[in-house]
Amino acid sequence: IAILSLFSMPVKAVEKSIGLSMAFSTIDSKVTDDIDNNGSVDTTKDISNDVGIPSLFFELSNQVGRANLSVGLDWIPVDAEFDSRSTTQSTLKGKDDGAASSGTNKGTVDVSDHLTLYVRLGTEVTEDTEVYLVAGMASADVEADVQSVSSTNKKVGLDLDGDKLGVGVKRTIGGAFIKLEYAEVDYDPISVVTSNDTKVTADMDTAQVSLSFGRSF
Repeated sequence: IAILSLFSMPVKAVEKSIGLSMAFSTIDSKVTDDIDNNGSVDTTKDISNDVGIPSLFFELSNQVGRANLSVGLDWIPVDAEFDSRSTTQSTLKGKDDGAASSGTNKGTVDVSDHLTLYVRLGTEVTEDTEVYLVAGMASADVEADVQSVSSTNKKVGLDLDGDKLGVGVKRTIGGAFIKLEYAEVDYDPISVVTSNDTKVTADMDTAQVSLSFGRSF
């Protein structure tokens, strides 16, 4: 409510902006397997993927003194594979004669409809240059595909939520602008339990540098 009230202050007319961003992201994931779903961790694997992700954004901005306040929504219009991993497991499950078998567990996490609602708070350092802090909340739809040697394969739809924090600089050029931003997103862990009670959990974080081009009106 406090943020929205700033946009009702008769300081300057509310400025609207649209634009395109390209983010160069490092996605770090910690994947754990709990084979009996009893709270223990049987295998752990750390994964790092580098991806380029485009997005579209819309912002509302107002100036209060020397501070610039913006509320925006960023949308990734394409699906992205955030996580993919494999690990070898030996198991007695699924064998009637009790003999051990081994194979490879595989898992992928595909993300779609990724949205980030954010607030930017900046200050002008020159007439056309602003430095800012940004904070936001991210959400997305996830399809997790788990292939386990000790159970049937399983696809599950999940919700992915996270918190964003970052810093950036914005340069105005006539009615257009460019932004250079560094941000980190800390996602909540997501889990899938297979048919034989193997719990697979992925904890993902991203660090990204993004370059944005936009126009105000």
